[in-house]
Amino acid sequence: MSLAARAAPQSVATEWPMAAYASPRAAWNRVLIVGEAPGAEEIRQNQPFVGRSGQLLDKALTEAGIDRAACFVANVFRYQPPGNKVDHFFASRRAAQQAGEALAEELGKLGGKFCRARYADEIAHLQATIVAQRPAVLLAVGRTPLWALTGADGITAHAGQTLPCRFITALPVVVTYHPSYILRGNWRLMPEWVAHMRQARDLAATTRL
Repeated sequence: MSLAARAAPQSVATEWPMAAYASPRAAWNRVLIVGEAPGAEEIRQNQPFVGRSGQLLDKALTEAGIDRAACFVANVFRYQPPGNKVDHFFASRRAAQQAGEALAEELGKLGGKFCRARYADEIAHLQATIVAQRPAVLLAVGRTPLWALTGADGITAHAGQTLPCRFITALPVVVTYHPSYILRGNWRLMPEWVAHMRQARDLAATTRL
């Protein structure tokens, strides 16, 4: 079954809190930013990237000449997983078999695991949003968005690259680090991180789909 053909989820992680996407508050620059999943502050404000990571992202975007208010901001998963561990959305074949649950293997592996089928509708929702919004460029902020948007894995190997989106092959995906990775002591990567965002800014100005 294609992602677009999936029905809306009947009961997806109803025990987990959810945060919506954020539409532009200013004239849209056609940059669509995709993160991983919301944390506690994102849930409280019902907005993606508003906690400590979001504040650092805003700083880098400003330095790169991108107005955060003009961006569309989303997450791969709208639900906050326990302990903010995105790994909860994935399982190995063995673990899934033991739990008696299905896997969305058509989405490909992330770190040797597959997306649990009950969360695959989140990817379909992201796809539908991208198709409807028609951005000029996607900024994949972290390993999970890299996988969701391109099917690739390995953030350090792909950071700074521009890859085709698996949903719309003509749509460029600029790959960069998640701000939490920078916050974990990787401050030396700040100039490189900002440079990735400048790539996205430049593509947004020149890409015509």
